[in-house]
Amino acid sequence: MDTLGQTSLVVALVSFSLGFSVLARNVRNILFLSFATLTTLISAWALSFFLEKIWSGFGFYRLHLFFNVLLAPASLTLIRVMVRIQDGWSRRLLDFSLVMAICLSLALLFHLETIPFVLQLIYFSPALVVLQTLQLMWIDRSLRLGLKRFPKIPTVGFGKRNFIYFGGLVVLMTSVMDHVPGMGQVLPSFGNLALTAYLFFLSQAITQQRLLNISALFSRFLVLMAVALTLTAVYSLLVAWIENSPGLFFLNSFIASFLLLMLLEPLRSMVSYFTQRLLTQKHRRLQQTLQEAERKLTGIVDLGSLFQAVLLTIEQTLAPEWAALFILRSDGTKFRRVRVIGREPELGTTPGANQLFREVLANSPILAYCEELARQGKFPILLDQILENEMDRSASRSLREDYARLIQGLKALGSNLLIPLIDSGRILGFVSLYVPSPPEPWGNNWGLLPIIYPYFQHVAQAMQNMEVYAKQREKERLAALGTMAAGLAHEIRNPLGAIKGAAQFLDSSGDRPESRFLRVIVEEVDRLNRVVTQFLDYSKPPAVDLKKVDLSKLAEKTVELMRPGISKELALEFHPLRGPVWVMASAEQLRQVLINLIQNSQRACEGQPSGAIRVAVELVGGASPSEVSMVVEDTGHGIKKENMEKLFIPFFTTSPSGTGLGLSISHKIIEAHRGRIEIASEEKRSTRVSVILPLAKE
Repeated sequence: MDTLGQTSLVVALVSFSLGFSVLARNVRNILFLSFATLTTLISAWALSFFLEKIWSGFGFYRLHLFFNVLLAPASLTLIRVMVRIQDGWSRRLLDFSLVMAICLSLALLFHLETIPFVLQLIYFSPALVVLQTLQLMWIDRSLRLGLKRFPKIPTVGFGKRNFIYFGGLVVLMTSVMDHVPGMGQVLPSFGNLALTAYLFFLSQAITQQRLLNISALFSRFLVLMAVALTLTAVYSLLVAWIENSPGLFFLNSFIASFLLLMLLEPLRSMVSYFTQRLLTQKHRRLQQTLQEAERKLTGIVDLGSLFQAVLLTIEQTLAPEWAALFILRSDGTKFRRVRVIGREPELGTTPGANQLFREVLANSPILAYCEELARQGKFPILLDQILENEMDRSASRSLREDYARLIQGLKALGSNLLIPLIDSGRILGFVSLYVPSPPEPWGNNWGLLPIIYPYFQHVAQAMQNMEVYAKQREKERLAALGTMAAGLAHEIRNPLGAIKGAAQFLDSSGDRPESRFLRVIVEEVDRLNRVVTQFLDYSKPPAVDLKKVDLSKLAEKTVELMRPGISKELALEFHPLRGPVWVMASAEQLRQVLINLIQNSQRACEGQPSGAIRVAVELVGGASPSEVSMVVEDTGHGIKKENMEKLFIPFFTTSPSGTGLGLSISHKIIEAHRGRIEIASEEKRSTRVSVILPLAKE
C-alpha cells in the first residue's frame, strides 16, 4: 500500500478518537456536537479512501466522494458555531454549500461523476471553506485597523486566530493536492498528517476555549510524538527480531511494555524541559513570579499574612481593577469577605447586580459548580466569557438557565472571574476579581489562568495546614486550661471564702464609715468567684442532656425573668412565633446563653437616653424550614470591625466589668447543640446576634 493510503488510515483513526473524546465532555454543547460531526465525516472520508486502496472495485471510492461533498457544509457550520459569526454573507455561503452538497450527492447517485466537470466540483467542493476563512481574516484585519465596524469575533482558544486561519488554509490546500495533476503522493500524504495535527490542536482549542495555553499544548503534543516515535522504534526492532519465530512474541510483548513504562516519565520530563527552554519571555517572567510567591508561602504562619500575600500575588499576575478574598467561616455555613483590593465597583457598572455580596452561602450554585468541575478533574476557575460561550452553545434550555444564574452570581460579586481555593475536594475560600481583559503582554488570551492556578492550590493547602495546626494548638491550650483551672479552684476559692467570711463577720450592712469598704470587699470577692466559675465552665466540655424543648416558650420565660432587672429607660421586647417550636436541647444551657446575650445587649445600651432590646424566635429556611433562630438585637454602640473576629476568643472583652468568657461559653454550648451563632453589627447603631439551632424531627 502507498503512503497516501497509510496516512488516510491515520487520519480516520485519529479524527474519530478526537471527535469522540470531545463529545464525551458534553453531549449537549452545540460546538462539541458540530466538531464531533465534522471529525466523524473526516474519519469516514479517510477510511473509505483507505478501504478503496485495499479492496478496489467495491464502491468505496464513490463513498469517499460522497463524504467529500459533505465536508464543506459541516466545516462551515462548525466555523459559524465556533466564532459565532452571524453576517449575511456567511449565511448565504453555508446555504450555497448545502445546495451544492445535495446536487453533487444526487450526481453521485446517478453515476454522473464520470463527467470531468462534475468530478472536479466534487474534488474541490471543500474550497468553500477557504472563502469563509479569508472573509474572517479580512474582518479581523478591518477590526484591528478600525476600517469597518463588525461585531467582535470571540476567540476560541488563542489570543490571535492567525494559527487557526493559516493552519486551516494549509490543511485544505495540501489535502486536495492528490487531485492536482503532477503533484504525486508526497504532498497529499503530508497534508493528511497536517490534518491530524490540526484536528488535535483544534480539539484542544474548542474544549479549553479561552484558557488554552499554547506552550503547554505544544509540550503535550511533543510528548505524544516522542512517545509514539519511541514505541515505533521499539516495535520495529522487536518485529525484525521475531522474523518467522512466533515463540518470541510474548517475550517481545513483555519487553515492549516494560520499556514503555520505563521510558514514559523520562520522555515526558525531557520534552517538558526543552519546551520550558523554548517558552517566551512572558511565560518565564510569570513563572518566576509564581515560584517566588510559592516560596513565600512556606514562611507564613498566620492567616492575615497569608491573605495579604495572596492579594499581592494577584496584583502582580492579573492586575485586577477590583478583587475580594472570601474565606469559609468556622461553622462551614458561609464564606465571608475578609480582604479587598482596588475600588469597589458601583452597582451601575455591574449590570444585573442589586448589591455586592459580602457573604456567600457555602452551598451557593456558583461554588457548587466549581466543586463539581474539580470532582470531574476539570479546570474549576469560572470566567464570564467562557460561561457565556457555554450558554450560547448549549442545546439544553435548562443548562442555559443554569449558566445564566452562574453569570448573575459573578455579577453579584462585582467580578467576572472567580478562582476557588480547593484542598481535598473542599472549597476553603475563593477570590473574586474584576479583570476586563488579560494583563499585558497576554493580549486577548486567558491562557495564563492554567499557569497561575497551581499557586492557588498551594494557598488552599497552606490554609488547611494552618487550620489543623490551630486546632491542635487549641486542643493543647484547653488541656492546659483544664489543669490550671483545677489549681485555681483550690488556690483561689478557699482564700476568697475566708476573705468574704471575715468581711461579713465585721458586718458590712451597718452605717459605719468602714462598712462601705466591707461591701466593696464582698462584691469583689463575689465577682472573682464568678470569674473562677466561668473559667472552670469554659475549660471543661459542656455536658448536654438533650430533651425536646419549646424554644419559643423557653425564650418567653427567660425574657420575663430578665425584665425586672432591666432599667426603665431600656425597652425589652419579645416577638414569639405562633405555636410551639421544638428543638432538641438542654433547657438550662439555652437559658444561660440567652441571659448572657441579653446582659451583653444591656451593657451595650448603657449611657444612652433611650434604647431597645428585641428578642425574637424566627424560622430559617423559607417555606420548608429546617432551622430556628433565637435573635437578640439591640440599638447599642455596636461592635468595631476589628473586634468582630475576636468575639469568641476567651478573655477578650471591651467591657470594664466583663470577663470575656460569656460569649466563648455560649459558643461552646451552641456548638454542642449542633448549632451556630451569627453576629452582625453596625458600629454606633446596632448589633444582632442569632443563635441558630436545628429543628427537632417529628
